[in-house]
Amino acid sequence: MHAPDAHLASATWLYLGGPSGALHCLARCDNVSPLWCLLLAGAAEVAAITTPEPDTQLPRRGLRVGALRALHNWRLFCDFIAVHPQYHRVPALSIYLSAVAEWIEQLAAEVGQPLDALWLQGDWDALSGPFDEHESSRIAFWRWNADSRLALVQGGDPLQLHEITQVVDFEALQDWVRGFGLNSLDHPYFDALAQEEAFEAQGTPFEDFQQAEALSFDPWCEHNFRPREQAGLFGLVDDDGAWHEPPQWQEIRPDAGSLVRVWVRLGARWGLLQIEPTAELLFAPQFDAVVDSAAGELCVASLNGRQGLLDIALRHWRLPPEHEELRRECSGLLRVRQGERLGYLDEDGQVLCAPRYQQTRPFGGSQLFEAQGVAWVVEAGRWGLIDTGCRELQPCQFERVEFREEHDQRGWRVWRDGHQGWVNAAGVLVVPCQWDEVDCFEPYQHACAAEGIYRVQRAGRHGLLPSRGDWCIPCEYEDIEPLGVGPGAPPLPEDALRQAAEPEQGDLAVYIADGDTGQSRLLIRVRNAQGEGVIDEAGRQIVPPAAWRIAAIGNQNLRWLRLEDEQSHYQLWCVERCAPALPGWHAGVDVLDLPGQTLLLSFAESAPRDSDCSLEFWTTEGEPALAGRFIGLLGEVLYDCRLLSDQRELLLTHWRRGEPVEACEILAEGGTRAVFIQPGQAPLVAREEWQRRYRQGDLNAALALSRHCETRTQAYQWARRACGLDELARQASAAAWLQLIELSLQGAGDLYEARDWVERGLAAMPELDERARLWLCAGRLWLNPAAGRVDAERARQALECVQRFSDQQDAEHIESRFYLGHYWYEGLGGTVDRNQARELWRSAAADGHAPACEALLRLLIDDAHAQVNSDAAGQCLEEALYHARQFLAHPQHGVASTTLMAIRYQLGELLLVCEPVAWEEAEQVLHQAAEAGHAQAMGLLAEKIYRDRASPLKRAGAATHWAWRYAAAQGLLATADKGWRRWLFALVWWLRG
Repeated sequence: MHAPDAHLASATWLYLGGPSGALHCLARCDNVSPLWCLLLAGAAEVAAITTPEPDTQLPRRGLRVGALRALHNWRLFCDFIAVHPQYHRVPALSIYLSAVAEWIEQLAAEVGQPLDALWLQGDWDALSGPFDEHESSRIAFWRWNADSRLALVQGGDPLQLHEITQVVDFEALQDWVRGFGLNSLDHPYFDALAQEEAFEAQGTPFEDFQQAEALSFDPWCEHNFRPREQAGLFGLVDDDGAWHEPPQWQEIRPDAGSLVRVWVRLGARWGLLQIEPTAELLFAPQFDAVVDSAAGELCVASLNGRQGLLDIALRHWRLPPEHEELRRECSGLLRVRQGERLGYLDEDGQVLCAPRYQQTRPFGGSQLFEAQGVAWVVEAGRWGLIDTGCRELQPCQFERVEFREEHDQRGWRVWRDGHQGWVNAAGVLVVPCQWDEVDCFEPYQHACAAEGIYRVQRAGRHGLLPSRGDWCIPCEYEDIEPLGVGPGAPPLPEDALRQAAEPEQGDLAVYIADGDTGQSRLLIRVRNAQGEGVIDEAGRQIVPPAAWRIAAIGNQNLRWLRLEDEQSHYQLWCVERCAPALPGWHAGVDVLDLPGQTLLLSFAESAPRDSDCSLEFWTTEGEPALAGRFIGLLGEVLYDCRLLSDQRELLLTHWRRGEPVEACEILAEGGTRAVFIQPGQAPLVAREEWQRRYRQGDLNAALALSRHCETRTQAYQWARRACGLDELARQASAAAWLQLIELSLQGAGDLYEARDWVERGLAAMPELDERARLWLCAGRLWLNPAAGRVDAERARQALECVQRFSDQQDAEHIESRFYLGHYWYEGLGGTVDRNQARELWRSAAADGHAPACEALLRLLIDDAHAQVNSDAAGQCLEEALYHARQFLAHPQHGVASTTLMAIRYQLGELLLVCEPVAWEEAEQVLHQAAEAGHAQAMGLLAEKIYRDRASPLKRAGAATHWAWRYAAAQGLLATADKGWRRWLFALVWWLRG
């Protein structure tokens, strides 16, 4: 058996069927969506039932599962989504997900058979998986794909959402449409989702959906006039309804390419009317039909069944109407038909090619993605290629030609005698027809576009052939693709916008042909049984094959490669030495090119704080280039074991000028210190350097000192200096004002002046994130009596500004929701709106805001106590329980211990009042809160968990222990004499009982 033909389109169908034999096609697509995988998890392998189609791969095997099992899979998935932390943000998602099951049930009802007698089948065998391209059947991969997704659903981890659904942004409808495949089912309801941007845009349940009528296209929408009928005749009117052309025509038709000319009809004849700037009849009605656009100077027209060429400017026939068919092509060419044959004329009627072809394709330039100035023609059932002079570039010798947009004017794959070759866009047969498969490297799909280099395949193995050059790579590899030009190629100019290490335009094979053959001119990534490696165009091994992934670094001549092993550890590889550039493996690697020096960077995950990574600098010889390890650069902490693009740009800018940059160095004895670093120089202690710069008048140095002070009081004093309020009276930056205001809000300074400081900060042209933080400070200050008279309305306006200047996931956006919740909860604007407060706190809590979660829990518990209806009260408590559990399951870094204690206590309290009582979970969270010092949690442990008769955890010793700790935490024992403490404890015990 052989692998399915990869060059053919795939027939990928999903069916509902049963014993009756009638099939409903639910979906037909060229890819398998995660939605289908979840439906068909646990399926059995069966023979395919898809019918053959021309030029389409016919699947041989499919996956079949009972309809009830498929619906059960779907319910499991819907339940998984319903407990996701972001689910409350997009309630309409449940409508769209439930529609899948409702549609299957609706089709089952139409079949008239019970669900347990029906099945779903997906014929996926024709669609390639990544690991079985050359296998006789691909169904095993798709079966594993479906089953593994369901296993992740059953695991219940919300962090696996992307693996299950391919959805990146839970709250983006288009992610669910395109990534998950909600638009892949063949029904107008799911088609409509592809037209919407937001979940609520449609929000219609499946049973209520009414298919909208297709909007009719208005061909006059871009014209200044439109037709109007009067007494059975048509004329043209302007926007005011005034006649521009009187009603005298039986029909008026807009020209396909012109806004100033239209076609008019009287009887069976058509004429041409100029409508702008004034109405003028260019040709009286005389033509049989409208066969061409009259937008230019020439136009094909039909008279008495024959076609000719009109010269519109001269108003006569350029070529008399004596041809069966004419079609204008590019460069003044006319295609002419004579009987069943096609040929070409020029605009003067000179025969360039007598009619001989059975079929032609348009010349490039008249159709997107066609190469310029050439056209494919068919003679005697074979394809050939001609240019605009009708000169034969390729004789009619090919059995088949493939036209694909993805080749993007790279040329065409051709077949001859059952083998493939390649004709480039210039019409040259650059790869002879002697291969099992030939392909180019499609733009945006590979490391580089590699124009002029072709992948060839024979007996399932791949090699490379160039359009020009003295080299080729034999077919010895499982996979192969160019990475970019090497050190031996002509140097690429520096260009930050270039996508890859290759010339921006032109033939890559021609470019490297002028290079140094003694060095690697082209680096090529290959894969064999040992793994991935790199060779050059001469077949020299640069990186031996092994179980790693290899990527290029930079967009100039490649001198460094990044290797990644199976544990996601990285190494830099030196192309010229064909050896590792750094000792050991690292969490990340990078390269910085400076004038006269190249620095190698390595990142490690071990750092003083869990969220940070450390950075080291090396020479190209693998020796330390800068002493020490660093966790911060340019005033920012390093994350994700890489340099961000703006960090990289700033670092290069400063060092190319010879200026040191701020860094945070890890000390050998523990802790960190701020320093200034520069290649080739010892680190400078930052505090001394900042003080020196401040003495020279640099207020930003004072801001840096403020950010690195050990106490808030010192930080506040330096922040005042950074704002020019002490010592140096100069223009301060928005960042300095922001630092001063935030320190004041933290209690380091007086708040009475802070409102004015906000205005001065906003006037100092802040960055977008600084603007949002300044508005947040303004909102907090207008709500704080310590800053002066409270103005709730101005606070609300400021907090709403925060939301305009920040993204939903930004910390200031989340915090603004918390304070807006207080605005509505307390009725600061005159109206109490607990529902609005609940929604704001619910949203902020879902994003990990601890005070919002605490406030939301209090609100829900209060609402539960206020409910008369027990079911409504239970719903409030259930929601509070859900939010408390979700928050504690995914706690955010840096949450205040007091807030965390309070939420744990609230959860423990909720667990003890909800039925059935979760005694063990309540004990766990109350124990955590009590150990952290929460007095009420201690009392609840003593009273409910360990003393209550209904508790299965009742233990007198534990109850006594926590009662004593509760009394001590409340300060009762400290104020009692020793002899009275036993009696006092007994009293406390009795009072709590």
